[in-house]
Amino acid sequence: MSSLLATPAYTKISPESQDELSQFISIITVAFSDTALTTAFIVDIDSTPPPYPSPLIDSARRQRHFSQGILDSAASGAELVQAGNWSAIALWEPPSFQGKTFIDSKARPPALLSEWRARVKQAKAKYLGVPCSRAPSSSDEDSNSDANSNASQLDPDSVQLRPFYHLSFLARNPSVERVPRSINAVITPFLERAKAENVPAWLEATSLQAVNVYLHFGFRIVETITVGIGKVNAAGWPADDGEGVTAWALIFDEHLKS
Repeated sequence: MSSLLATPAYTKISPESQDELSQFISIITVAFSDTALTTAFIVDIDSTPPPYPSPLIDSARRQRHFSQGILDSAASGAELVQAGNWSAIALWEPPSFQGKTFIDSKARPPALLSEWRARVKQAKAKYLGVPCSRAPSSSDEDSNSDANSNASQLDPDSVQLRPFYHLSFLARNPSVERVPRSINAVITPFLERAKAENVPAWLEATSLQAVNVYLHFGFRIVETITVGIGKVNAAGWPADDGEGVTAWALIFDEHLKS
């Protein structure tokens, strides 16, 4: 019984291993196949014509969407890890990471991706800015209750971010048997490193199911971000008067308050 409950060790994926990188990208593609934000980005990038949902946004197209950004991250010092014989995978950008994050990997982003980048950048400036550069903070309740609030007038381009760990991707592999605590294996060691280095960890979650996983590990929601209002529906497909696509920014920083 104890062996079943033990947390497996994670294994680093070599940036030189094309087979491992391809497997990582394939798992991400499947795990995020129904993610509304991904659908919205691809449709916007491709100017995908109706009808919606569109058969043009298939597995191959989604894999191309993820591929280059993940490869660039791997080549720039991100840590790609797996545990439980590929039962769970994660992509972490440590404080030393010098490359572009996945959302910044496209050189000429269309409107929706630009909106998302700006909103995430604003949130990072607010919660990861060094103390002398931070704008006066409102309560977490205020920031979470209205994603479109203009309460903060902080210019994110003028703010220096403190070092932090960024969890860019986390996924279970649906094609293999789930290994107990494999998710724990690819999350907890990096959070322990964040604690030891006295820095926060940050991520953007694209579903409430994912949010609940991160809350379990000690993250807290700091922003609810909705993009594409009036342009796309909640599933990410173009729609007049659409409610937009919602995601959540979370931070792991309780250890910094002591």
